[in-house]
Amino acid sequence: MSYQLRLTVFLLSLPLYVWSQSAFNWSSIVPSDSLNWVDCFSPPIQCTRLNVPKNYSNPELGSFVLALSRIPSSLNGTAAYRGPILYNPGGPGGSGVDAIVQIGAELSTIIGPEFDIVSFDPRGVANTTPRIFDSFFLTDAEAAAFDFGPRVTDPTATPDALPGQWAHFQTLGHLAKDRDANGSAILPHVTTDNVARDMLHIVQVYGREKLLYWGISYGTVLGATFAAMFPDKVERLIIDGVVDMEGYYKSDGANELLDTDKELGLFFSECHKAGPDACAFYDTSPEAISINLDKIYAQLRAQPAVAYSPSLSAYGVVDGAALKNALFTSFYFPYDLFSTVAQGLSDLQRGNGSVIFQLSPTPADPVFTAIVCGDGEEVTDDASALMKYRQRISNVSTFSDVLVGMGIRTICSGWRIHTDNFKGPIMGNTSFPLLVIGNTADPVTPLAGAIKAAKAFPGAVVLTQDSLGHTSFATRSNCTLAYVRQYFQNGTLPAPGVVCPVTTPLFPIQAPIKARSLVTKPVNFWGL
Repeated sequence: MSYQLRLTVFLLSLPLYVWSQSAFNWSSIVPSDSLNWVDCFSPPIQCTRLNVPKNYSNPELGSFVLALSRIPSSLNGTAAYRGPILYNPGGPGGSGVDAIVQIGAELSTIIGPEFDIVSFDPRGVANTTPRIFDSFFLTDAEAAAFDFGPRVTDPTATPDALPGQWAHFQTLGHLAKDRDANGSAILPHVTTDNVARDMLHIVQVYGREKLLYWGISYGTVLGATFAAMFPDKVERLIIDGVVDMEGYYKSDGANELLDTDKELGLFFSECHKAGPDACAFYDTSPEAISINLDKIYAQLRAQPAVAYSPSLSAYGVVDGAALKNALFTSFYFPYDLFSTVAQGLSDLQRGNGSVIFQLSPTPADPVFTAIVCGDGEEVTDDASALMKYRQRISNVSTFSDVLVGMGIRTICSGWRIHTDNFKGPIMGNTSFPLLVIGNTADPVTPLAGAIKAAKAFPGAVVLTQDSLGHTSFATRSNCTLAYVRQYFQNGTLPAPGVVCPVTTPLFPIQAPIKARSLVTKPVNFWGL
């Protein structure tokens, strides 16, 4: 798996504030009840637009028009053709169309030419219409003017930090409820169970009976929800970087950071092991490196750092919250970003915050909010209750404040659009066993989530990738990719307990990867 594939998947798993990066005129395709594929973007990519009902129980309520893209099988029309594999890049709110444009050809190479590699923008997302974003804002100018606000990493930073964050999401909730409260309302219909129904519909319109699927991050919620709703419609199903399903549907991400501190500890130990030539933040022991990080936090409390350079497209101030955000961002793809973080920390010791600022994410957009909050149980917490929640989960991780300042319980505290959607139980006796993939140190979907999910689906097997980072896409493992291919090709599952190694160093002796591209997309500390 190439670096481009890994970093692109990271970016695509984040919700898109600028919606899709697609340079294609989707209005040139007439929506249809069938899959009428046309050439788009660059060969061999094909696209189509498919009508699906807003409400499968009440089709008279209108439709969504899904935007789909695919890498077609080179064996279509022959006896070797095996049908479509649906791929979801996470989010929620990630564009499947963009995923195919960016990495579809590599996914096809990994899995094999017998399959179409298909993805789609879920209802309300990116190129699918109507858009969730339009249920909040009347114009793009209004959206641009809306203060999405800095996400509060430390809710105790100031007395009004968390109350202000809570009030912000009350405003967003009122806006959504008022703007979407007409006959064309879409927000009650963008829940994950409806997207699962859309996947079954796509499969059936394709002329197939059962689903082949690979979902990462939030895509594991979608895949597991499908398996629970339609257990007899599973042909092959991989969930990779597995969310705690129970916590997700209860609007509680307390279990998502179980392995996060493990990754921070490995940053310290691997930096020391790599030496000063590879790790710019090197010191004489892992403990010394940890102490140096604490000193930077203290330094930033006294005097935030300036992030400015004539070559920067973005500039600002780095405080402790921005640093914590940057570290957390790097945990998603440490093999690509730890060297950059080390350089940024070294620069911060001298008062230069430019590198760390580039790694600091911008806030997630309302698409994520609408889907996650619509899926989960209603949250009625006020700011005081959120602070009590913080105290309750403070022992989970040194990053536990992220769960309060940036997580489900806060962003959903003002959401009042709820339906009787399917919330589980997420379990079932599927027609074919699931392949469940988890990393040994994933910052937001710990290995415990994969183990828990596998127990809920008899016959499912956990494949462990011995790596840091979010999902198996964090770094290449030939072992993992071989099992993925075998599973789709012939249904072979790994033996229980298999652990796949990786060989990529966390601190290669090379120039750090520039992080500038990260600043253009908001990080969704998904599932929290």
